[in-house]
Amino acid sequence: MTEDIEQTETTVAVVGLTRSDVVKRTTAPQTTNGSLWEVQLSTAPTPAWLEFFKRSGEGSASPAASPQPQRVVFDRASAVFKSDEDHVEQWIASLDKWIAWTEARYTMSLDEASRARSTRLDAEAKERERIQRLNDRFKNL
Repeated sequence: MTEDIEQTETTVAVVGLTRSDVVKRTTAPQTTNGSLWEVQLSTAPTPAWLEFFKRSGEGSASPAASPQPQRVVFDRASAVFKSDEDHVEQWIASLDKWIAWTEARYTMSLDEASRARSTRLDAEAKERERIQRLNDRFKNL
């Protein structure tokens, strides 16, 4: 799937992308060493979705040790974070909140991109019709 990504300061518009599935957490956290935790996701996030995710915690002042979306590492359809066992619940609550925020913003960007594409295609069709009318008007000169 080819994605054309146009990034602005406040939004990421994804052009030519269809939405097949929402991203959501599908498993409880699991660990193999007590400090690195992994959860499975319903689908692998797109690059544009990941850009939104990185910004999902903006505006919230949090201590350096608290959960932050920039500390989550994605590998296909999984998300990994470091935490001691006392903070796993906080991480999961934050992760679920960030995913929900990201899903909402990403869906809005897809809707905006779809509307912009439709408007552009309409304008292009009108211009082609105008050119055809001009050519028809002067074809006998």
